[in-house]
Amino acid sequence: MLKKWFGAAMVAVVLSVTPAFGQLPGLDFEPYLGVYVPTQDIIDQTIPLLGDVKGSQKSGLAVGGRLTLWLAGPLGFEANGVYAFSDAQIDDGTTVADTSASVWMADGRLVLKLLPGPIGIHVGGGVAIVGLSGDAYSDVTEGKTNLGGVVGAGVRFKLPGIFAIRGDADVYAYKVSLEGADLPSGGTNSQWQVDLILSAGLIISII
Repeated sequence: MLKKWFGAAMVAVVLSVTPAFGQLPGLDFEPYLGVYVPTQDIIDQTIPLLGDVKGSQKSGLAVGGRLTLWLAGPLGFEANGVYAFSDAQIDDGTTVADTSASVWMADGRLVLKLLPGPIGIHVGGGVAIVGLSGDAYSDVTEGKTNLGGVVGAGVRFKLPGIFAIRGDADVYAYKVSLEGADLPSGGTNSQWQVDLILSAGLIISII
């Protein structure tokens, strides 16, 4: 009798954890569109002959894609890349000028499903590389590529078949110090950057 009760209890435990931890491994691909929102100035200092100078990226369209490998359970690994179309704005106190510029991010992160099912919630975080490019940085010799971190959260809505809709909010944190012929000797002051990517895309379950 004791063995029967023990067996029944084990079955109940297994069934109770199956929705969250009993998922089979899978592979998802998601192309997405979003909005890039920088929150900090890249340059904010007094430069000889120029005076007080502020330089920053402007908000713009973001295009990206991510590949998510789901392990057996709620944990997954994600590789993500995004390119943001933007302008760089320079303000020297007398004039404000916009120059073509862009930002790209590439990251690898761990992702955890907090609420599996037709409507799911997930969080994640990992290591990121962030790069600056475009006419605004054509004379910059050092500091256009920087290592940082990323954290994010999102929601997914299951659709019929192999598809789902996913929305995410990702925050990238990194430091920037630029060097170049037209910049102060020793480079600009190191500035923390906190960039936000808000996105929505279509998940295609490959496996």
